[in-house]
Amino acid sequence: MKLFLSSQDLGDFAEDLRVLVGENRKTLLITNARDYKESNARRERVAEKLQILQQAGFQAQELDLRNYFTKDPAELSEFVSSYNPGLIYSIGGNVFLLATALAISGMDDIIRQRLEEDITVYAGHSAGAMVASEDIEVYERDDLKVEEVGVYYGVESITSGLGLTDGYIIPHANRPERSQITKFHQDQIAKIDAKPIILNDGDVCIIDGKHQTIKRAK
Repeated sequence: MKLFLSSQDLGDFAEDLRVLVGENRKTLLITNARDYKESNARRERVAEKLQILQQAGFQAQELDLRNYFTKDPAELSEFVSSYNPGLIYSIGGNVFLLATALAISGMDDIIRQRLEEDITVYAGHSAGAMVASEDIEVYERDDLKVEEVGVYYGVESITSGLGLTDGYIIPHANRPERSQITKFHQDQIAKIDAKPIILNDGDVCIIDGKHQTIKRAK
């Protein structure tokens, strides 16, 4: 299993992601953490993230999981298999929207399966990194409340993540405006006796099999 979890975008370690992914740079960019944003603002942010990946050497295209909410999960599975991404990347935004979109569409199981087969790297920043843990309810003071997910998707929020790592990413720790939320998340994670992984913008956490490395920006 290979994971690249960051606070913001690719941090200062785009080369490490290229090495982790290897030759297959085809990338699916999951954008649903931004579904609570106004459409133009969402579109602009998605275009920005696509450009960042493309400039880093990845052939990226957006995957909007809302297009698969009412379809047979096999359809999404067939699309992903056909596209055969070496990288699946989730952008930041709201972790509860992202987790719920992954579950409704069946993309959560697809990610787990491809990681188990070691044919895809999972990466994400902010909410995209936070969703890699198990009990995402610890992030209940994210910028959208758990109970607000139904406004956008018409279902109750999923409060479990992908369960890929025992650690819990706390992003943007060096932003002064995030100091209270960083402390809150630390306290919540301590209550479940789990390990916080506190990242400043620029930092990344890389998991390659049984090896975990936290790289700090200079």
